Amino acid sequence: MILFEIPSGYLADAIGRKKTLIFGSLLGALGYVIYSLSFSFSGFLLAMVTLGLGQSLISGSDSAMLYETLMSMKKAGEYSRYEGRIIAFGSLMETIGAPLGGLLAAMSLRYPFIAQAVVALIAVPAALTLVEPQGEIAAQGRSANLLPALKKSLLLDRKLLSLVCYSALVGGGTYTMAKSIPYWYNETVQSSALELGLFWSALNLSAALFSAYAYRLERKINRLIFMATIGFVVSLSFIGLGYAPTYLAIALLFLFYCVRGLATPILKNYINDHTSSDIRATVLSVRMFLVYVIFAALFPLMGWVGDMSSWGNALVFAGAIFAFFTSIAVLA
Repeated sequence: MILFEIPSGYLADAIGRKKTLIFGSLLGALGYVIYSLSFSFSGFLLAMVTLGLGQSLISGSDSAMLYETLMSMKKAGEYSRYEGRIIAFGSLMETIGAPLGGLLAAMSLRYPFIAQAVVALIAVPAALTLVEPQGEIAAQGRSANLLPALKKSLLLDRKLLSLVCYSALVGGGTYTMAKSIPYWYNETVQSSALELGLFWSALNLSAALFSAYAYRLERKINRLIFMATIGFVVSLSFIGLGYAPTYLAIALLFLFYCVRGLATPILKNYINDHTSSDIRATVLSVRMFLVYVIFAALFPLMGWVGDMSSWGNALVFAGAIFAFFTSIAVLA
């Protein structure tokens, strides 16, 4: 998934975002079908590779196509509003799906994957109905100039590079936190899979509410202040989760998810505002590539710290790292 992230964005800018969204949706559905039917490690590996390729094709293409569509409608200034609604709807669906997944898992660990395969199939006809803006259609076929343009944009535009790196740090933090919560929850709260599903639903509901109204905050707050606040909350949440009593830690998690709901649409809009149309999906894919690299580099270290001491110490370790690097990115 990491290796194909940037090439998939490049492909989207070259042949069209709609095509890559269709291919990505097909692979995503196929991946969960394989997952549902597999009984061996080879089947598991094939499912994960298929899902990774599918997600890579979708990543960057969806946001780029949304921004280009709004530009063609002369509504680019409303990007964070619509991106926020999309994220809110996705979080709301996850809110509904989490307890259902817990119930299905209580009956059989295979049932959630079968249900996910059915849900993933819905994306295929949805992708087929998308309409590409005329400007995007005209831009296709310019793939020979994409890599030089990307290199020029990221290396010579210091502001864009800083925005991409900062957004990737925040994205890496939220992704790492999402993967850390089950470990922390099992070590600290020690409850059932169903209760974890309900807790996860409540967290995602808070993210959904704040994503839906992120555009209102964006219009009122200074960018630098917003970015500094986001970095502070992400770092504090990791450290607090490691040190704080259970109820305070849960409150911090809700704060974290509220901030997560705000950060994703607003930071993506910051990047889109400084990116040209012909490399938009590629730049957004670079961001996601860095998110996965951060997670892949940090999570094994957290696991090692957790094995040597406790998961609480692993969270504090991650919080210190995010505090250091987000501070540098904001200053840049």
